[in-house]
Amino acid sequence: MSWLRAAVELWLIQKLVSSPTFHRGVRRIHKGVHEFRHGKDPADMGGTKIDVPGGEKGFLGHFIDELKEQIKGTPTKK
Repeated sequence: MSWLRAAVELWLIQKLVSSPTFHRGVRRIHKGVHEFRHGKDPADMGGTKIDVPGGEKGFLGHFIDELKEQIKGTPTKK
């Protein structure tokens, strides 16, 4: 009976290792660990955010700031 269990285990491992989903998951985990240990790769940040990654507020942040300034009655900054 143990040979049957070993055969099923081998078959399951073979199916797991040959699946693209498994490899995507391993690649994603490896990338996360690598970025944690060595920092984010500048090539992955894109051309416009190399200097300040995550520093931009985006459109929604600027829009909300503008609404707050208009409610206060202060002139807009240009």
